[in-house]
Amino acid sequence: MIVIPNITTAGFGNKVFYYNNMRQLAAANGEGFACPPWEGKIVFDLTLMEATDTQAKQLPFCLGEKFFEWSTIPTRSIFKLKEFPIIDKNHCSIHLRGTDFHDESRIESVTVGQREQYYFDAIDSLKDEVDHFHLFTDDQNMPQFKSVLKKLQDSNLSYSFGQNTADRGSFAADFLLMSQCEYMISSPSTFNIAAGFVGVEKKIIHSKDWIDNRIERNDKFWIDLANGGNDDYSIWRLV
Repeated sequence: MIVIPNITTAGFGNKVFYYNNMRQLAAANGEGFACPPWEGKIVFDLTLMEATDTQAKQLPFCLGEKFFEWSTIPTRSIFKLKEFPIIDKNHCSIHLRGTDFHDESRIESVTVGQREQYYFDAIDSLKDEVDHFHLFTDDQNMPQFKSVLKKLQDSNLSYSFGQNTADRGSFAADFLLMSQCEYMISSPSTFNIAAGFVGVEKKIIHSKDWIDNRIERNDKFWIDLANGGNDDYSIWRLV
């Protein structure tokens, strides 16, 4: 059995990745799996254990570096949503991540991965395809968030805010709404990316500057994504 001994104290997106890696590796090896309860049960109809008569093997904490390598079963079959909002087609999520992205080791996630011009160009590229934008952030004081909001207003585009923009405790509502958007202007956040590989299949936009940066840094998840990703998560358009 593949076992997660402790689900991790990291954010929700990281937990989704970790749990997914456990399920994918178990499926690839034809083994069972087990992990402790976690808040994924709030939004997903999750199975926490399927026992097999095989030796228990602890899975060290792992994220995107194993996402494509271990891909065996569809993520949408693993993460079945308990309930979700019904929205029209041609809606787009825009995600900006601040807070813990401000620490020195991850500052490029903000300065490179979330440049204002990336969001501006992505919005412009969708003006004739998208009817409504949903704006999500965990940091309303983030300069890029303020600039993107002004861009939507100045362009007379229809938009609304995710609940978590005002209430950090409403992560589930934001995640579920994001998961149902047909288009996604993505950030480097695992929360955002996880919403991309559950719910409806999406047309996902990423920053070319960010992808190039991560390839230069030999970051496996982004290299694999740049090479085509898979049926669960791939780039529709680089901007």
